[in-house]
Amino acid sequence: MWSSLPSNLRTVLGTALVLGIAVAGAAFTLSFFALREAAENPALKFGQGHAWLFPLAIDAALVFFEVLLLAASMVRVQEHGRVVQYPRAIPFMLVMVAGAGTLYFNATRVPSPVRLIALAVPVASILVTLGLAYLLKMLAAASGAEAIHLAPPAVEPNRIVRKNDVLQGEIVRGPDASGQTGVYGQVPRSATSVNPQSGQAGEVTAGDPAAKRALMRMYLTEMTPAESGRATGSSIVKAMKAIGVDVSEREARRVLDEHKAAGNGKG
Repeated sequence: MWSSLPSNLRTVLGTALVLGIAVAGAAFTLSFFALREAAENPALKFGQGHAWLFPLAIDAALVFFEVLLLAASMVRVQEHGRVVQYPRAIPFMLVMVAGAGTLYFNATRVPSPVRLIALAVPVASILVTLGLAYLLKMLAAASGAEAIHLAPPAVEPNRIVRKNDVLQGEIVRGPDASGQTGVYGQVPRSATSVNPQSGQAGEVTAGDPAAKRALMRMYLTEMTPAESGRATGSSIVKAMKAIGVDVSEREARRVLDEHKAAGNGKG
């Protein structure tokens, strides 16, 4: 980046960079001593032996917020199809708070006649830091390097769209929960529910033996005579359990006996 600039521009920018760093270092050093002196006040017990940490916490935070503000000014984001400046309100507010803090502690430790001299040090530090940030941004632009970064658009979360549940299969006539005969081609709603994920019959209404018997009769009716002749109570229990319906083997044998007695189980 630096080598791509003409020699005269390199000289000007290089001189400004060196002078800016020197002034910033001097201002930071003077502010450091002033803030350390303020922290060494006998009334402040935490400053005894650790007063040097106070100026680091104030001035280093100020420099950090200024660099953060510069970084935010180099970022653009896409918002509603438009490229806009990345929000800088928060880093700017932090710069103001840290700057006000260092100005306050530099000014209040000295008498009023020399207060402006004390304020000149932190003000110079703030202005030179901002000047260095501007210089680096100008250097990037002059060298042809990309100074503005366009953040990629935010990825929208995946959406799961639920389709209508469809239950396919043969439905035969059977009694409803009250023992009355239902309309042909329908299964009583109280007999079984449908799992929306698998499309299979779900749990039968608790304590509804009539609905369970209707399902077992439906299962036997769909069999061929040969298959019906080989059916057992345990095989019916297993088949009902596969669709989420719990029946006893005794009840299954009773339904099977009724089915065979009606002449449906002859091979």
